Amino acid sequence: MLILHGEHTIKSRDKLTALVQAARDAQLDVVRRLGKELTPALLEETFAATSLFGTDKIIVIEELHSLPKSAKKDQLIEMIGAQVENFEQTIAGVPALILWEKRQLTPTMLKKFGTAKAEEFKSSSILFKWLDGFGSSRDKSHQLQELHQIYEQDGADFLFAMLSRQVRLLLSAKDDGQLTGAPFMVTKIKKQAHAFSLDKLLQIHSQLLEIDRQQKTSSTRLTLQQQLDLLVLSL
Repeated sequence: MLILHGEHTIKSRDKLTALVQAARDAQLDVVRRLGKELTPALLEETFAATSLFGTDKIIVIEELHSLPKSAKKDQLIEMIGAQVENFEQTIAGVPALILWEKRQLTPTMLKKFGTAKAEEFKSSSILFKWLDGFGSSRDKSHQLQELHQIYEQDGADFLFAMLSRQVRLLLSAKDDGQLTGAPFMVTKIKKQAHAFSLDKLLQIHSQLLEIDRQQKTSSTRLTLQQQLDLLVLSL
C-alpha cells in the first residue's frame, strides 16, 4: 500500500496519474473510489471483488481524510488499515492499493495504516514567505527573484493555485467573512488584508480569473509565469 499526501497537490496528483497510467499500460484493472462516495459496504465489496477479465486489480482511494469527522470515516480508516498486509505487493511495479490525500497526514494518522509506505509532497518554504509578503511595499525586483525561485521549486501552476487561495482568504478577511484555521494564521491573514483596499483585492481576483481563462483556452501567447510576473509588477 502506498499513501500519497502533502500540501503540494499538483506534484502528488502527477505521481498518482503516472502510477495509474503505468497500471493501464500493464493491462491492469484500476478501481477508483472517492472518499465522499465511499461506504463501509462499498469498501468491503471493492476489496472482495475480482477483476471482470481475470486481470490484476489496482485500487485507488482519494480524499478519505478530507471527510468530516464521523463514525463512518473512522470505520473506513480502520477497514483500510486492516487490509494493509493484504495489499503490500506491487503489480507491474504499481502498488496494489493507493491512498491519495490532498492534505498532509500527521504521524498519528499514518500510524493507523501500519506498514504502508507514505510519500509526502511538500511545498518550498519560500512559497509561504512570498505569499505572506504579497501586497507589501518590498522591492519589486526582489519579489520577482523570489517568484522565479518558486517557479523552479514548486512550479507556476501550484503557485497560481496558492496565490488564488491567498487572495480568496484576504477577500474573506476584508469582507468580515468567517476564516477557519489556527488562530495565528487567521490573525496573520487579517493583518495582511489591511495592505489592500477591497477594490484592489477584487481587481486582483478578476485578474487571476482572467489569467486562468486565458491559460485554459490558449487565448494568450504569454506563459503562466509571464502573466504572473506582470501581475506582480502591476501591484
